[in-house]
Amino acid sequence: MTAKYSTQLLPQLAKLPLPDIDVTLSRLEEWSRPLLGELQRTKFADQIAAFKANDAPELQALLKQRWAETNANWFAPISRQHALKSRHPLQASSNFAFTVSSADLLDLDQVTMAAKLLQNFADQYLAYASEEAPVEATPDGQPVDMSTYQQLFRTQRQPELGQDILQKTRNTSKNVEVTVIYHQTVYQVRLIDHAGRVSTLHSLTEALAQIMENTATDAFFIGAYTGLPRDDAARLQQHLATNQGNYENLQRISTSLLVLTLQDSNQPLTAQSTLLGPQDRIFDKTVQVIVSADGHVGFAFERSQTDPYPTLKLITAVVNQLSQPADQWDSKGKPHFQQLTWQLDHYTKEALSEAANKNALIANELVCASTTIQDLGNEPLKELNIDSDAFSQIGLALAEYRATGGWRNISEPVSMRHFYQGRTASMASITLEEQRFITAFAAGQRDAATKQLFDQAMAAHNDRVILTDDGFGIAHHLLGLQTTMTQTGGNEAFPDAAVFFHSAFLQHLATDFFSTINLPFEVIDSLATVPTSADGYGIYYGVLKTKLSLTVSAWKTNSFTAEELLTNTIDSLTELADWLTAQYKG
Repeated sequence: MTAKYSTQLLPQLAKLPLPDIDVTLSRLEEWSRPLLGELQRTKFADQIAAFKANDAPELQALLKQRWAETNANWFAPISRQHALKSRHPLQASSNFAFTVSSADLLDLDQVTMAAKLLQNFADQYLAYASEEAPVEATPDGQPVDMSTYQQLFRTQRQPELGQDILQKTRNTSKNVEVTVIYHQTVYQVRLIDHAGRVSTLHSLTEALAQIMENTATDAFFIGAYTGLPRDDAARLQQHLATNQGNYENLQRISTSLLVLTLQDSNQPLTAQSTLLGPQDRIFDKTVQVIVSADGHVGFAFERSQTDPYPTLKLITAVVNQLSQPADQWDSKGKPHFQQLTWQLDHYTKEALSEAANKNALIANELVCASTTIQDLGNEPLKELNIDSDAFSQIGLALAEYRATGGWRNISEPVSMRHFYQGRTASMASITLEEQRFITAFAAGQRDAATKQLFDQAMAAHNDRVILTDDGFGIAHHLLGLQTTMTQTGGNEAFPDAAVFFHSAFLQHLATDFFSTINLPFEVIDSLATVPTSADGYGIYYGVLKTKLSLTVSAWKTNSFTAEELLTNTIDSLTELADWLTAQYKG
């Protein structure tokens, strides 16, 4: 290990800046204007002013001290702690999943597909564990953070009371297993041997075939507890681990490279089922691969220690590698696997059965709807001199306005990998300029003045993205200040800060109606992400060369179904695109 992705990369990457407190609070007032009424803005401005005059300077000074004392990313531990404090079931709060486009897959049977994927993951793991994989760079040649790649493998979010922990097994080039689940029975399969050799295709296919032929399957699925609210999961895991054999099995799962689920033929593979299961999932393992009986593939991820963008780059490499021919050794090799056996008392059996039922209920609470809009991608939008991301966000805001008649927050993640330990930062995307354009467009205005409003909205969106990309966004700064308050005296020590951070107006601004993610990767067929609020929607969009992929996720209790909101979004985007095309040609 050469520290190529850590201490050697650190001086080549910028340090995440700490924004000025006065500037952040000024921006907060400005960014809140489209989302609050006049009286709300006045009261919120008073709360901001009291916070700014009293508690904000001290909290900013404490945060600045934290910033000065580290050469790394001051926000990374705050973000990680914030994610680990969530007590909600992971599959219904923070995980995401997608299915792979059939065009990117070879026509392979289930066992061969699974075995080749495992080999490819092993190759990728060894490249990053040995730090032989090159440091990635931006189009202008600037290096970017690589830490996500080493967090993807052999990691698991372990449930603990009050706050989870991240368990990371040291990257080694020898003796690495993968966890395989079939018929709610868990197996450990050798993937890399004592000499650092990846198991042959024959060895893996034989192991998987024998696993699927095994009739001595478990009556209770041990991984069911991972889908519970995290405190409940912690209690059940702690009870399981009181037995030494169970404890050792849980440790083997945690240290395995990833989890592979072989799915039955009676279970269709969709992005929604990949995310939510409910069967045969270990929801807190960082990477889980699902291969269906017909050879289709899905991937699910626990997000507390990963960034979606490098994650998708790695998955693209794994899938693309499927087309490589087998080497001369792949026809040889013996299978090496072991079925894990569990000691379960009556309480544990009942608890696991109840957990499986709860997971099934959660899986039934969310519905996804997907589509692809042809001839609406980067290339046609570029011909119109229109930024594809700004266009998509304006179209989504138009869909929200038409659905609700009002304005609620739409969040967009912005990648910050050009900073050391940089992840994505959340950005509120609705601007005053967007509001002005959408109000006019929804009222039927289509003249040159409306086009000018669109251009202003696009420019305002791009300016906000650049600002966030440069490390001067609002959300991460406010979370840093609030965390500092909590750690150094809390509400009593900082009463004006407490009023500010618990303000109904701030909560309104931070509650997403649309939580969006743009992942422009050809490998994605459909992607499911969970809404971040009780009445909100999760929206994935991928703007590719000549098409735009969309998936809407909605709770069944929402005012609009996923299909209804998807139709509304399609109509908004296509109408906007048709009008802009007419403006360009005219």
